[in-house]
Amino acid sequence: MGKLLPGGGAILSLIVMSASSVLAADLPSLKEAPAPAPPPIAGGWVFEATLDGWAPSPIANVGVRRLPTVSSDVGFFTLLRHLNGVVPLTLTAKNENFILGLDLYWSAVSAGAHIPASNTALGPYGGLGANLRLSETFLTGFGGVRLPTQGSDLSVYAIAGARFVDLTATLGLDAAIPGIGVSGSQTKDWADPIVGLAAHYTLNDKWFLTGEADIGGVANSATWQTFAAVGYNWSQSVALTVGFRALYVDYTEAVKQNGSFRLQQTLLGPQLTVSYLF
Repeated sequence: MGKLLPGGGAILSLIVMSASSVLAADLPSLKEAPAPAPPPIAGGWVFEATLDGWAPSPIANVGVRRLPTVSSDVGFFTLLRHLNGVVPLTLTAKNENFILGLDLYWSAVSAGAHIPASNTALGPYGGLGANLRLSETFLTGFGGVRLPTQGSDLSVYAIAGARFVDLTATLGLDAAIPGIGVSGSQTKDWADPIVGLAAHYTLNDKWFLTGEADIGGVANSATWQTFAAVGYNWSQSVALTVGFRALYVDYTEAVKQNGSFRLQQTLLGPQLTVSYLF
């Protein structure tokens, strides 16, 4: 009764192996499931809306109508006392090959100014104090194409566009000067073509570097801008950056019967941004 038929051992082994295979097939796999891929963005485009916390120190030389040119320099730590309002906003869209951008910055600043005493061409006006208010809008639009680079972590775009400037300058002298008015206001707007580069470098899944630089102008105006920052991806949709930004504009109007408009200004200071990607 306990004897196996010839070949029975082989048959028993085959039955045991088959049963083991069936049980193994029914058990769940111990391999870790792959992480789900992020949902694709329609058309391959990534859109980004950014609130720019830029607090620039304005360094300006401004001349209005027949009034002499005055100089004003508001330091970063005293800016809030002179700032009347600010609206900073940036919108960008990019994919693997192209980038589009629109940057808006409006501010109103009131500050003390002076006529440089060292400017001998101003004669008796040199050293006189003044009050200056600048209300200005900078609107920069650009488009660009991605340049070939080594590796996928670095993206560099060649950009071209225009910067539109609308500025109202109100100037009041502290004392009456014979032959000229003691106050004046003038509004000017113009646009400068620009060219430049925009870059983004991914350090890892959280940290990145970003920057942009452009330059442009025409016969009677000039402009340039530069920005560099380190960024952190707070989530898939929210990113923060901390960096430094500088913007320069220069405009000179031909002298007319009622005088001319002269502006040479640099805005520079730290910038904190919060971006929403969608």
